[in-house]
Amino acid sequence: MIKFKKILASAVSAAVMLSCTSVSTFSPAVVTAADGHDYAEALELSLYFYDANQCGSKVDDNPLTWRGNCHTYDAEASLDNAQGLSSASKSAIMAQNGGSNTVDVSGGYHDAGDHIKFSMTMGFSTASLAWSYFTYPDAYKDTGCEGHLMDILKESCDYLMKVTYLDDSNNVIAFCYQVAAEGEDHGTWTPPETQTMTRTTYWADSSHPSADASGQMAAALASSSLAFKDKDPEYAAECLKYANALFEFTKKYPSATYDGVGSMYASGSQKDDIAWAELWCAIANNGGTLPSSYTPTYQLTKEGCYNGSEYDYHLYCWDKVWAGYAALLAEVGYKQDTYLNELKFELNNKGGLSTSRYNADGWGASRYNCGLQMVALHIADLTNDSSYAAGAKYQMDFILGDNPSGKSFLLGYGTNWPTKIHHRAANPGSNSANDNSDAKYTPYGCLVGGPNSNGEYEDNKNSYSCTEPALDYNGCFALAIAGLYTRYGGYVNTADELAATVSEIDENHVFGTWYQSEEPPVTEVTTEPVVTTVTTEVTTEVTTEATTEVTTEITTETTTTVSETETTEVTTSENTETTIVIGTPTKYGDINKDGDISVADVVKINLYLLNRDAYPLDEVQKANADCVKDGIIDTSDSGIIMNYVAMIISETELGK
Repeated sequence: MIKFKKILASAVSAAVMLSCTSVSTFSPAVVTAADGHDYAEALELSLYFYDANQCGSKVDDNPLTWRGNCHTYDAEASLDNAQGLSSASKSAIMAQNGGSNTVDVSGGYHDAGDHIKFSMTMGFSTASLAWSYFTYPDAYKDTGCEGHLMDILKESCDYLMKVTYLDDSNNVIAFCYQVAAEGEDHGTWTPPETQTMTRTTYWADSSHPSADASGQMAAALASSSLAFKDKDPEYAAECLKYANALFEFTKKYPSATYDGVGSMYASGSQKDDIAWAELWCAIANNGGTLPSSYTPTYQLTKEGCYNGSEYDYHLYCWDKVWAGYAALLAEVGYKQDTYLNELKFELNNKGGLSTSRYNADGWGASRYNCGLQMVALHIADLTNDSSYAAGAKYQMDFILGDNPSGKSFLLGYGTNWPTKIHHRAANPGSNSANDNSDAKYTPYGCLVGGPNSNGEYEDNKNSYSCTEPALDYNGCFALAIAGLYTRYGGYVNTADELAATVSEIDENHVFGTWYQSEEPPVTEVTTEPVVTTVTTEVTTEVTTEATTEVTTEITTETTTTVSETETTEVTTSENTETTIVIGTPTKYGDINKDGDISVADVVKINLYLLNRDAYPLDEVQKANADCVKDGIIDTSDSGIIMNYVAMIISETELGK
């Protein structure tokens, strides 16, 4: 069962128990950052925000017990009330719908504490989530929440494709960029499950474009297609088809109108959205790497300036994605030094990330802070300058509770968090935000705005900038927390334990069922390495009970002949020991090859020992892993690395 596999993986990918001697058995021990903050729990929790904001007829099936289907009538939105459609576009849509005068714009996610749906912010948040997986896939695999992430990405992509109409040549006819208006929605403080209000739809076509929305939608679908490509190739291809179509539309019609949007999400420029969509489509169309022939339409011409006229001087957010664009270009190797310097410039221009002062900038400051953390972590990852990571860590720890209020601004994390939440679904029955009562339900995983630039936090429902969550907030949070988990680790069982004790979450909910069976087939691999003779006898017996006990018996006999410089590995379909002849390691214990030896390396070797096929190591990683130098990668090696991380042994004792 998937739940069993998740528990088993969590137990093994936590670390081995600490001791002064080598450890020979796995145990679900605590692996946390040095000051006790649990980035694994924070990552897992943050995904539940999307369930709190889900809309449509599938909400009943999500893991939250307090949410239910809502706005199902969006599935029959009248074209008579559609805003922005030309008569030609309306006729084309009706023709595709068999002449019907209604369209299905149900599903997707509410934007914030209200129930408006913006394709632009949904696209931005989805692209941010998919990017965090693209950059830090092991963070989601280690913590057992990969399936949850995939469900969220699919819900969003389903919606973005549903509301986009293509012609026979895969050109965009029109797309819906907004469902419900400010006046319709904001004047009503009731949970979405009970609402029956009219929800006006707003559309873009060639005569009425919305390039910021179409650019973000294209980036979301392209980046998500990479997450899906090995899980459901056909669905990934469909996402990429729509991504390419939306990018071409964005490039051809690079302007925006803001009917219905008003001042809520009026963007200052669309050039960054064009660049963002172009880059993600280029990477996705090339299977996950940047084509060698790629030349960006928008290139840095001086610090903070693209193509001589497009100025940035801002941070990664829904309105400006230039910093993300620079970070992704550096990540995939395009003029890396140039764009790394740009990231440093942008970070410094926004005050940097101190290890003694929280950087709060504007309305909903926590999201902007997380955007800066993303930049700092990319610099740290690409340069091995740990001072940037330390700055990001301090800022995240402030968000998670190390602040004057003692509150975690990620709801449900720790023991103290804001309770006066500006979120209608979590406050059924109050009928007004003015009563300022505690929310009836804790919307676990919501990142609220937090303190303003003066360090002030007001726990009040009507203090929107402090107490409201939104799609873009959690999208930025994912990029930061996945990077911090990868570097500092966390206890991967905490969120599961929490789900078992709170009423808001169904602990038995199973994620990712749309792309995997509950019992994946066992794949046996037979390899015949050069100059290697192997005789292996394996007997494996696995017993799974309600208590998730696992019994494994393994007998292995191996005879190997290899030249001095080769590294040869012999594995079976289960977790047998691996006998190898080691070449020259770069640094014992540095499994992820980032120059440091940390909890991330412990997690990586333990995942490898859990399932070598699913979590392979390359030749250098294998050489670095053999800290005992006995030609076998096993729990003795992971125990030594853990003892080093716990400062029980020194680095000189690695590889003795």
